[in-house]
Amino acid sequence: MTKSHILFLNVTGIVMFLLLWEVGGRIAGENLLAAPSIVVFEYIRLLFAGDMLRELVGSLRQMFVGFGLACAIGMPMGALMGRIRLVDALVHPWVSMVVVTSAAALAPIFILMFGTGFEFRVAIVFVSSFGYVTLTAYHGARGIDPKIIDVARSYSTGPVETYRKVILPALFPYLITGARLGLVHATRAMVMAEMFVLVGYGGLIFQTGQDLSTAPLISYLVTLMFVSVGANMGLGWIGRQLAPWYDSKMSAG
Repeated sequence: MTKSHILFLNVTGIVMFLLLWEVGGRIAGENLLAAPSIVVFEYIRLLFAGDMLRELVGSLRQMFVGFGLACAIGMPMGALMGRIRLVDALVHPWVSMVVVTSAAALAPIFILMFGTGFEFRVAIVFVSSFGYVTLTAYHGARGIDPKIIDVARSYSTGPVETYRKVILPALFPYLITGARLGLVHATRAMVMAEMFVLVGYGGLIFQTGQDLSTAPLISYLVTLMFVSVGANMGLGWIGRQLAPWYDSKMSAG
């Protein structure tokens, strides 16, 4: 199937969904499911009002602090776990527990520890994304073919050069994939944390959820969806620019 055919099917699916949504929205009513034709006008109104974009930018700024810390700590941690058995045995159980534990369940504890400000939101985002970043890097490091390392050693390549020229290029696609997975969970965690304390973009979503019309709520959710998809695609584009083998490696996996 060619790219043009895939694009045509994608557009067709979107149009069909919007038509069904329009019909369903007209039947259900604006208080249950605002139709796209109503959401468009409300979306434009919110854009010109300015609150939506201002709160979104502020929330994303704090989210990227927590997400950046998760990548800065999780990526090397995952690589060490994948290459050193002692580190794996010591750390893996804790990372696994972080992944399966709901960040919403930890929110009350974090509020007691950090308050309801910047530190609280950063901590929630960090915990929500750290495990996915770490475990993806871990599986990538474990999947490196030992024969490649043996070849490098046979040419008397030192540990630093082996890491820079062999391990890192082999691990890079997994680092990007882990970052993309972590970013999805970081975005969700940001909204959830802000809904707990009624601030930022999550606070706007919670407050509009009390309105009689669902059009503002859907507008906020659509904006968040576009930002998440765009950021995820941006990370994929960065991966392809820095490492042309990124797509082929992920397809093979």
